[in-house]
Amino acid sequence: MKNERRDFLKKTGLLGIGGFISPFSVFSENQQKRFQFQQNSYLIKEACVLSMDEEIGDFNSADVLIENGKITRLGKNIEGPSYTEIINAEGGILIPGLIDCHWHLWTSLLRSMAGDSAEEGYFKMTARYSRLYSPEDMKLAATYAIAEAVHSGITCISDYNHNARSPQFVQASFDAMAAMGIRGHISYGTYRDMPDSQPTDFKGINELKQFIDSNSKYKGISLGLGSRSVNYNNLEKDWKHARDLGLRITIHASSNESQKGQITSLFKKGLLAEDVNIIHGNAITPDEIKMLEDTGTSLTMTPYSEMRIGYGLPKINELYEANINCCVGIDTTALTGNAHLLDTLKMLQNLANANAKDEFYLHPKEVLKMATINGAINLGIDKKTGSITPGKSADLVLLKKSDINFSTGNKPYHLAIEAALQENIDMVMAKGKILKYDGKLTGINAKDLIIQAKNRFAEMEKEIN
Repeated sequence: MKNERRDFLKKTGLLGIGGFISPFSVFSENQQKRFQFQQNSYLIKEACVLSMDEEIGDFNSADVLIENGKITRLGKNIEGPSYTEIINAEGGILIPGLIDCHWHLWTSLLRSMAGDSAEEGYFKMTARYSRLYSPEDMKLAATYAIAEAVHSGITCISDYNHNARSPQFVQASFDAMAAMGIRGHISYGTYRDMPDSQPTDFKGINELKQFIDSNSKYKGISLGLGSRSVNYNNLEKDWKHARDLGLRITIHASSNESQKGQITSLFKKGLLAEDVNIIHGNAITPDEIKMLEDTGTSLTMTPYSEMRIGYGLPKINELYEANINCCVGIDTTALTGNAHLLDTLKMLQNLANANAKDEFYLHPKEVLKMATINGAINLGIDKKTGSITPGKSADLVLLKKSDINFSTGNKPYHLAIEAALQENIDMVMAKGKILKYDGKLTGINAKDLIIQAKNRFAEMEKEIN
């Protein structure tokens, strides 16, 4: 495999150095060289394939052909066109790219800043810092978060922008996603100190939607509404306006015991439907679970942020046993500290088994669905991604089997969920483009990005103090 990698890199040629660069290059360890990945055809050989497609099933060893951004063939002994680049998986585990269904990307500069007192808590802290952001800061923060996401195997993000002070503040996420080459959905929200008397910025939403829809560089990135609270007076009017524009809707609801009954309120107003993504729902009741079932509404759990902030534990067992499209998200690294979504899935599996007092209650395949095909259903893109299916986008993650923590065992679902660390993620591909290869990010100078993020945070700290 090492020789094949070296040959592959030699063939692609050398370019100069830089900071923010074209999306298909990988830096060497000393950041002095970069290599181009410009192929339209790749053949992944001898991978253990977890397709997440019930009709196709899984393969202990199979080949996957990618052409022009799509999966075209899946099976044994596949041969591609003469110009196809071979990627030898050597028995590694190939899964669909992970889909994060709830993230506030702009808070990534505020990692683990929630603090130790009520005056330093998440909401007050983010309110203080949010006022210091410019659209350029929003793009930097989003890029910083997306780089970590790709490193963690995430190829699609649903970003809820609640520092949306103008359309430019929201466009920043679109620009970051487009530059990094990932798929995504961005919900146009409000901002921390926005008064209830101020109407939702549908003029800005309309302008941004027209701009995004007319620009091909944003293909694969959609706009939605980040809804105001359940108690907002004009909630129904806002949702009607959003639906008239064809926007999917995301809302925080029933997050903790003080918000109990919020999902019922949405249901009674006739607002719940397949285009709605409920965030948290830790205080969901049995009746509300039935409401989500009946309306096809998705629910996204962000367990690490929910536990860190004191919302309690997700109702994983009750939700799993119901017919609800359950998904997962990071939420904010200001609370979670990192973006390791596979670890989130591991925690959910363990929590469910602990609650059930049953070692075999929740199979790891079921939690992997939450971060793949279920996430795609949530965002209305399940015909395009979410599974390793011929005809779908090549959004893929390869977990290598050569690391000390990941070299034995023959239960691939258990290994992917229970054993995999971020460093086991060997390759990440989104829309047929390689964003991480041989464990290294492509398309961005990570060292420069880290310096930019640290410097801007230091400047904001000085402004705060």
